[in-house]
Amino acid sequence: MEISEQECAMANWFELMARVYPYIEEIRAKDASVHAEKGELLLIDVREPHEVARSGKAKGAIHIPLMMIRHKANRQGPNFDPTLDPAKSFALYCENGSKAIQAARMMKKMGYEDVYNMGAFREWLNAKLPVE
Repeated sequence: MEISEQECAMANWFELMARVYPYIEEIRAKDASVHAEKGELLLIDVREPHEVARSGKAKGAIHIPLMMIRHKANRQGPNFDPTLDPAKSFALYCENGSKAIQAARMMKKMGYEDVYNMGAFREWLNAKLPVE
């Protein structure tokens, strides 16, 4: 079986997209809550400080704004946060889900393997899960 030039180009394109935009598995708020409660997963709120001040954050979540993820998750950097141990599992969320997916992809590119997108904080609120 011979592979055409077009098929080869498509395969290369998909490989490139997978590296640029790694697949991020989604997790529902209730499932994230259960895993976080058991200590199996760390919740990360990537919203801006004023958003967290307005509505609180998921109970047990740490707050790292999107623009700080790159610095806090860089194991070789001076601002590395040891809470972000790459051996752990993480679920990220934000106001509407877009910042969470950006932050999750950033962490994946930095070598973090077990990273989930929980999406929007309103999913947590709609599920009536605890807030602090």
